[in-house]
Amino acid sequence: MGRRSSQGIASIPRLLAATLSVAALLAGLAGCAGPTNGTQTASPASGDHGSSAQGQDSPQQGPVSTLREADGNGRLASSLSAYIDEVLADPYVSDYERPFLEQAKKEGRVSTAVYEKVWSDYKTCMVDHGFPEPKLERFPNGMMDIMQHAVGTDEQEERWRDAYADCYLRFSHVQGLYGQQQGNPSLYANVDEAVVDCMRREGVVPPSYTVKDFNDGQTLLQTEGWTDAKDKLGYDFGDARVRGCKAAQGWSSSSANDPVEYLW
Repeated sequence: MGRRSSQGIASIPRLLAATLSVAALLAGLAGCAGPTNGTQTASPASGDHGSSAQGQDSPQQGPVSTLREADGNGRLASSLSAYIDEVLADPYVSDYERPFLEQAKKEGRVSTAVYEKVWSDYKTCMVDHGFPEPKLERFPNGMMDIMQHAVGTDEQEERWRDAYADCYLRFSHVQGLYGQQQGNPSLYANVDEAVVDCMRREGVVPPSYTVKDFNDGQTLLQTEGWTDAKDKLGYDFGDARVRGCKAAQGWSSSSANDPVEYLW
């Protein structure tokens, strides 16, 4: 999967993604913090397809419906409470996650306890599918992400993708809501704007750093590759705070120093 556009998936009508076939959905999951051949998978952001990608961004497969439509002010909603209402109104909310979202509505936010609960259940679910208990990365803003894993056979990877679809997608609305809460308090609908705002608040870029600066850096990664572009980005790609900002918007960012799981 390629990197999300500057509008996230805002240009796609909210429910259009629901028409995607299951096969296409599972194919998309292959790029979501998924397998690696012992180095890393190629980076959709850097353009180093087929090579070892130090510093890669790949978008997580989010909820079936995107909940990315902007209001007249370029925001997802007027407040987090209003956004929770939108999420709850999504017909693709799973029965599993609905009670957690209803609790968030009452409390005004997704609690850390709920977030840890859904990820704990994810681990149990993957174990029930016959995999070792997954190891998770946790970033300073509280966001969690799965680790890369060493690539297996086509049959093994297909089995992993099926399990991931079953275990992750059932709480993807909770994951997405927690991400906006933790990394995008202004509720920017533009994904790049949300990431840049988060990076400024985290102090990893100066207040003068703009979305254009960020997009120019992404272009450098695509045209020059990681080795030549990494010192021109204006930020440290591997900084856990940067990666947390991206994780809040559904991006899996990985570097050559990341740990790798061995499932097979």
